[in-house]
Amino acid sequence: MIITGFSLFLIAILGGLIIELLGKKAINHLSLILAFGGAYIIGLLFLHLVPEAFSYDGKIAGFFVLIGFLVQILLEYISKGLEHGHAHSAGQCGEHHHAPVFPWVAFASLCVHALLESMPLAEGAAHSTDHVLTMGPKMVEHAHMHIYNAKAMSSGLFVGLALHKLPVAMVLMGLISSTKSSVFVRWGMICIFGLMPILGMLAYDGIIHSSIDIPGGNIAFMAATHGLVIGILLHISTTILFESEEGHTFNIKKLTAILLGLVVAYLTLS
Repeated sequence: MIITGFSLFLIAILGGLIIELLGKKAINHLSLILAFGGAYIIGLLFLHLVPEAFSYDGKIAGFFVLIGFLVQILLEYISKGLEHGHAHSAGQCGEHHHAPVFPWVAFASLCVHALLESMPLAEGAAHSTDHVLTMGPKMVEHAHMHIYNAKAMSSGLFVGLALHKLPVAMVLMGLISSTKSSVFVRWGMICIFGLMPILGMLAYDGIIHSSIDIPGGNIAFMAATHGLVIGILLHISTTILFESEEGHTFNIKKLTAILLGLVVAYLTLS
């Protein structure tokens, strides 16, 4: 789990570094990276995450898909679309008659998004074994998760989040840079953003292994969490894929990137 989280942290650092070194040149190719990643996530959702979530508890999973979709609408309203590559200048996020300031609320929203979407990675592609434990007169069933870093890093969700996190980190660094922030502030914010996945995984793992009495047990919690993440990623990926280019044209390069992303998802997940 630590290795998986650290890998996503490095991807965030890489995104920031690309902007620091290349600046606007890197932004010119951002739409293609987003399109490929968005298409891969669509494939990931329907080939892997949806079947897995509904195998836990379809009713709970379906309800939380809707919740996740609504949560992402709220987060996107707060962040002004940073999650799917919309980079607004600091002046657009705050008052027009003041010097550029760091958009703290948008940054907080982006961090919440990164934390939530990474929570199921704590399972890795791990095995869930049910054990019946005796606790007084009651028999309580617990799902014990065994985490395998190698499997987590090779999972479709890890790949999808990596493809998503890189361009988001680039957009975030570009936004922070537009505020004329110091190097310390820029990289401090990128590091905080990069740490969100490991915090999400630790939270998920802590709840699974805690003594908290979860209604429906761990299986219900897993179904709810997966459904929530599916709703979030569904909103993100469809927004990326169905956004028009300037002039409302559908660029052939973007179409090619989308088709490639879907093909790669099918080949690696089916």
